[in-house]
Amino acid sequence: MLLKTSAFMDNNYEIQPLQFPEFTSNLKVKKERIRNFQKVFKNEIDNIPKYAIGPYFWFIPDNSKMAIVQTSDNIHELTSYKKNEWKKYEPEFLSKVMHEEDWIYFLGGVQYMLQFLEKTPISERKNYRFNIYARIKNEKSEYRWMVVQFPKIIYNKEGKGLSSLIVVSDLSHFSIGNQPVMTLIDTTNSRKPFYKAIVEKTETYVNKANITKREREILALMINGKTSPEIAEKLFISYHTVENHKKNLRVKTASKTSAELIYYVLHHNIL
Repeated sequence: MLLKTSAFMDNNYEIQPLQFPEFTSNLKVKKERIRNFQKVFKNEIDNIPKYAIGPYFWFIPDNSKMAIVQTSDNIHELTSYKKNEWKKYEPEFLSKVMHEEDWIYFLGGVQYMLQFLEKTPISERKNYRFNIYARIKNEKSEYRWMVVQFPKIIYNKEGKGLSSLIVVSDLSHFSIGNQPVMTLIDTTNSRKPFYKAIVEKTETYVNKANITKREREILALMINGKTSPEIAEKLFISYHTVENHKKNLRVKTASKTSAELIYYVLHHNIL
């Protein structure tokens, strides 16, 4: 099966499942003199709590070494391996905790993401955000759904992806289904900023909530990490009006929190 996306930029894209040797061959880059990747990503690490949907851990790969060079201190609390074990291995170590059916599509999705961004002008790369949903083992070696996010990617002098902060958030409190999912957010497209890729032969759709133009604007700003006061200032409306719109959106999507609302929109591709 192929990982198919739904009508991105009026085109259909197919992402092939990928084996790790080919992934390594395609993504390995020339070495750069960066001694402390964690320092490079410090601002993004500090801001993870602002957008993480659930409990999370993070790790940083170095694509010149094809190795994991740093992880969060709590990684042993959310996976079945300790911090020092993660840092001993190349990125294929993630296959030890990810469901085997999801692993090859995860690799294909990561390659697609990097190739897409490398072809995108540097000034526009910040406009695109990718999320990959996959089954990952917890500390008890039980699979549960998690979302893998890439808040920041750095590139070498040749414009190839050198490293990324990779954030993995627990979604076990959500019902996702039984197949991996990848979403692409285009923050410049206010009409339809959400695109969904799923692993199946035919695209499936859900009933769309009746979301107004104003509500779409608020959702786009929420996904960009904007708070209610910031949204109110951006749209020239009151804080109370923003909160009322959020309340109505939660009712329409049967979501209890803003995090669940954002997940519902991304997962069901309702915009």
